[in-house]
Amino acid sequence: MFRGKRFLLTHIWLRGFGGAELNILELATFLKRNGAEVEVFTFLLLSPLAEEFTKNGITVIDDIDHSFTVSDYDYIWCAQNILPPAIVQELMNKQTKLPKFAFFHMAALEDHVLEQPYIHQLETKLSSSALAISEEIIEKNLSRYFTENENIVLYQNPAPSEYGSYTFGRKTLKKIMVISNHPPKELLDLSEVFQEKDIVVDYYGVWSDKYELASPELFLNYDCVIGIGKNVQYCLTIGIPIYIYDHFNGPGFLNEENFALAEKHNFSGRGFEQLKRTSKEIAEEILVNFEKTREFQMDNLATFRDKFLMDHVIKRVIDYLDKQNKEIKAFDLPYASYVQAMILLIKNTVVRLDNDVVNLWKQIDVDKNEINILNEQLLALEENRDYWKSEQEKLYKEIGLIKVSRSYRFFEKLRQLRKRTKRK
Repeated sequence: MFRGKRFLLTHIWLRGFGGAELNILELATFLKRNGAEVEVFTFLLLSPLAEEFTKNGITVIDDIDHSFTVSDYDYIWCAQNILPPAIVQELMNKQTKLPKFAFFHMAALEDHVLEQPYIHQLETKLSSSALAISEEIIEKNLSRYFTENENIVLYQNPAPSEYGSYTFGRKTLKKIMVISNHPPKELLDLSEVFQEKDIVVDYYGVWSDKYELASPELFLNYDCVIGIGKNVQYCLTIGIPIYIYDHFNGPGFLNEENFALAEKHNFSGRGFEQLKRTSKEIAEEILVNFEKTREFQMDNLATFRDKFLMDHVIKRVIDYLDKQNKEIKAFDLPYASYVQAMILLIKNTVVRLDNDVVNLWKQIDVDKNEINILNEQLLALEENRDYWKSEQEKLYKEIGLIKVSRSYRFFEKLRQLRKRTKRK
């Protein structure tokens, strides 16, 4: 499909299984498997995501001084407005061949500044298309920066094409997956509620002991999934019932009435903030509506696959880009210097500080685990102490009973008599 085409993808960091980072991994993997030459540029490459790029034979460049030639590429797709400095330098000169530039926007919240066009005029000067994860992003973010939105294409967290080769078929509810990096208490309490129904609940996320790359095989171990974001597209394209709920609350199971609003908000739970539930209410909804939801998703499976599978989505994006004839003028020195300064600021300040915060949270998790271990040991010691104290009290009682017994009094008198006899 893309044989002979060269792609450069960029992302500020590649380290975990967050939605934006997985979009880059899955896109790069798809392009490579379909014949393209793919390189990825980032400021920070760490485990566990680094190993996934290696497994798929994808070159990731994390050297900011790497020498890039802009004319080598047919497409450059940027996340967080990240461009290698060498590309910026080359854009100061008139080029006979330039790639099609596209810019990802993968978060709708205003405080996620990196997902907005924060480098002044960069997208206006280069972009053939803005790739927005949802309509909410267009309304809340991009409309504040661009007076015209005609070059925006939806890129709705597409699922890898292999998801279309699997179809969920079970009709009974025995195992539930909760997948979240920030689960509210009502989700954490579900395990105990469902235990009474003999239904197993497993938790996946950066905070849990199950943190792994999503796959069709993983999802198909379960009869229902509770999650948000990219997990919804994964489930919709294999037909497994997905209950949308997390720290923003959410609509619960999808149906004809709530689907459009949930989709508009990237299946994040936003738009349904008023629908906060208790763990018992969530469990009851799942039990009552599981079969109805399974039927709804299976009835719409073909539509969901056309809308959300990678091969369909990328074809639509490429078709759109190839029709664009964006005129890119050479950067003047002041503007190129400004862009490079912004890129260095992001690398040397934002990336470093964010990584420090991530490391601090990891250390906090380590400390929490150590505290839990120490608390368990202390509890065991206290239980042992209570046990031996109880045994001691039993012995004292036995001694007391012995001392008041007729036999003890008899032998005590006999002992005293022997003492007096020895003195004589």
